Amino acid sequence: MSKPLRSAFPLTFFLLSLLLLAQTGAGQGWTGLALSNYGGTNNLYINPASLADSRHKFYLNLGGAGANFYNTYLQLDLPGPAREFINGTRELRSEYLNEQLAGGTKAASIVGEGRLPGFMLALSPRAGLAFTNRVRAFAQASNVSESLARLARYGLDDANRLGLANKVFDDNSFNLTTGAYHEFALSYARTLTVSQEHFWKAGFTAKYLVGLGGGYVLNEGTKYQVYDGDSIQLQNRNLSYGFTNPDFYDQPNFSAGTLYGSQRLGRGLGLDLGVAYEWRPTFDKYAYRMDGKNWDDNSSNKYRLRVGLALTDLGAISYNNSRYVRQAKLANNRTVQLGQLDTLNIKSPNDLAPTLQRLVGLSSQSKRFRSALPTTLRLTADYRLVNHLYAGLIWTQSLLPASTIGQRSISSLAVIPRIEFSRFEVATPIMLANRYQKLQIGAMVRMGPMFIGSDNLGGLLSLTTTTGADVYFGVGLALHRHRHKDKDGDLVSNKLDKCPKIKGSWETKGCAPAPVVTNAAEAAPATAPTEPSAPAAAPAVTETATPAVADPAPAPAAATVPATTPAASEAVPAPAAPVTPAPATPSSPIR
Repeated sequence: MSKPLRSAFPLTFFLLSLLLLAQTGAGQGWTGLALSNYGGTNNLYINPASLADSRHKFYLNLGGAGANFYNTYLQLDLPGPAREFINGTRELRSEYLNEQLAGGTKAASIVGEGRLPGFMLALSPRAGLAFTNRVRAFAQASNVSESLARLARYGLDDANRLGLANKVFDDNSFNLTTGAYHEFALSYARTLTVSQEHFWKAGFTAKYLVGLGGGYVLNEGTKYQVYDGDSIQLQNRNLSYGFTNPDFYDQPNFSAGTLYGSQRLGRGLGLDLGVAYEWRPTFDKYAYRMDGKNWDDNSSNKYRLRVGLALTDLGAISYNNSRYVRQAKLANNRTVQLGQLDTLNIKSPNDLAPTLQRLVGLSSQSKRFRSALPTTLRLTADYRLVNHLYAGLIWTQSLLPASTIGQRSISSLAVIPRIEFSRFEVATPIMLANRYQKLQIGAMVRMGPMFIGSDNLGGLLSLTTTTGADVYFGVGLALHRHRHKDKDGDLVSNKLDKCPKIKGSWETKGCAPAPVVTNAAEAAPATAPTEPSAPAAAPAVTETATPAVADPAPAPAAATVPATTPAASEAVPAPAAPVTPAPATPSSPIR
């Protein structure tokens, strides 16, 4: 790149440099984890409906990060093993970057993302809530003509050698954007049907966005002609630009309050919407009864086929800090020839507008601009082949028009076979990446709380010929849902079973039932049998006033009353029960 072009168009030079720095890579984002039933908060970025009927009772994301590169202009071809360049044995040179001159426009993208601590919580068997936050940064170029990409790489000095001098080019309606922002999000989802063969659920994510900085150059039809190393002609100018001044971070007493408070660079709102359908042909086998209630086994995946549709990243950030935000559009009233570009002196971003005003004229200026989120349509499908073996599909389609200022997702189509257990998972996505133009293979491994993956193994392993690099990783702690445990099989959970070693029932809280009385003979007699009474002894003769009677007549000896007495006939003991005679009861004294 020649010095004159760098001096005249510093922002353009920076963004066009993406075409040199970015290798052809994925740019899709964590594809190996996208369909996992144990991805926790990471799955919400694909479809917020996954929050409902999750396999997690609680999930805490401790952190994660990822970076990827995407380019359709240059390819890295190493003359030897990659390890020799990694360990410094050999030097990496620019000539190892080979042009892919297939015609058409070129594109590039460098995207990084940090997923900060967040959590998801099952509010009930049918609903869930989550809070997430992440920082996203990007620099992208789209619709760059092949001729302009070559001039950006080699500079105006090589225009004659490239066959690009003294020609008018009008195929350069490019869009160059860069930016970073912090996203705070609240998600909610719930099931729309009870457990049945055709099962539906839906969810949404509401986002609050804080702009951390950005800029753009948008050309909607400006024609140009290169004369030599320091001269260029512009025709039919339809070009605008905007940026946030980096001096914002150098101001005195800068703090987090400056970044997120009333003096912030910009802010915005965002929204994700999602719905999912599950076909559960054997849903009834996951139903069981426990503790006197009917339950569904929430620890298991019940679907044979799951299909999801989501619209993600609706919204935008408005940069409106009057001190540090600038935006302008070039005047479109005459042809301008710029010569001696190497004499221009632009020392700071604030010098850009006065310089352009003097050279080409500005039709408008302002202190605000808007940067859109990467609005994306996502269609997913996941089919359980057998037990823990799945085959998934994810289609990602960017919805932003070419002239929209903001971040873009990279359209792709991926097939994702995987083996999935609650604490272990392996996935190998096979992708048509980079706007369906590049075939590549990725991999993801999840073990316990950690996972690591790549959407482009060739770039990650740094083979001799590589088309890019992509990597992501993260750590999270999960409390999984479990089916009620019942050790003795009496339909009373271990937690509530008062007799865990005895098979009982819910009515007795797991204990053996009380003995059941079948008839009166087996119970205690209601009335004790009465033995025949002995006749009462004759009482002593009552003393009278006659003193001659010295000795009263003695009482007669006791005798057994015959069985025909009324007292004996009123209580007859049962024949089968032995009778223990009761002691005789003396009768009343005879008067």
